[in-house]
Amino acid sequence: MKGFLSHFSAAAYWNIPYIEAVLGFAPNKSSTVDFTVFRPSARSQIKGRKIHLCQFALPAGAVIPKGGKMVASPELLFLQLASELSIHRLILLGLQLCSHQPGNPSAAITTKEKLKSFLSEAPGHHGQKKAWRASTYIENGSASIMESIVYMSLTLPYLLGGYGLRGAIFNYEIRLQGEAGKRLRQKRCFIDLYYKTAKLAIEYESFSFHSRPSEQGKDAIRSAILDRHGIEMMHLSTIQLYDKIAFADFIFNLSSRLGKRIQIRTEKFNEMNALLRALLPVGNSDIDLA
Repeated sequence: MKGFLSHFSAAAYWNIPYIEAVLGFAPNKSSTVDFTVFRPSARSQIKGRKIHLCQFALPAGAVIPKGGKMVASPELLFLQLASELSIHRLILLGLQLCSHQPGNPSAAITTKEKLKSFLSEAPGHHGQKKAWRASTYIENGSASIMESIVYMSLTLPYLLGGYGLRGAIFNYEIRLQGEAGKRLRQKRCFIDLYYKTAKLAIEYESFSFHSRPSEQGKDAIRSAILDRHGIEMMHLSTIQLYDKIAFADFIFNLSSRLGKRIQIRTEKFNEMNALLRALLPVGNSDIDLA
């Protein structure tokens, strides 16, 4: 194998949901293609290509044949971009690589387990330590870029600008039986973020999706049904998410219900929180797959 499609070009190839929002730009829109080779002698400059060199042995399955091309696997792509992205964007990339519609895990590009397994077999590679650190904050099952950002804001440690409220599960499935299922015309529902031990659900309500009267009515019925299941529901709106003070109020109420105290004692919090909030899409606050 002479080389393979890699880095940002591979990111464009894998059709990662909302990749432009993840990276902060649209990959592979220019004529330049990222290409990785294994021998220094193969680094000849070719017009339209940015050549990278890999001299470490790669784990099995790191490069995949796709459509007549050799392409970096999602796991290798994550490792390669660890050297190119901030820690926040790298975590967001991982969440989006592991994202899928509720109830359809087979549609995910990869999983946190596969990422960690790959990284454990790639010691010494440039960016491996940073990639491993990012992987510890990744979970499977986000259904939208906004869910991913909310998750990061809630669960990342203070040193990364989050509020340290770990334990949230993406799109937890609740089976509906009898009258409850009939009322919603479905046999199951999924909770955007769920703290299982506390039986506390968080629903992110984008303005575009939840502003319609029919959806508002369905949300109210759903909340009542979950309440009967002993699950407390908290609603987070787009306006709250984008308003720093309103979001801090939401966090205070959430932490109180979880029985946890917010004790931010690091000076880095404000700086890192600003970087985390910078991930919020500008001018398109209702990006949502739900």
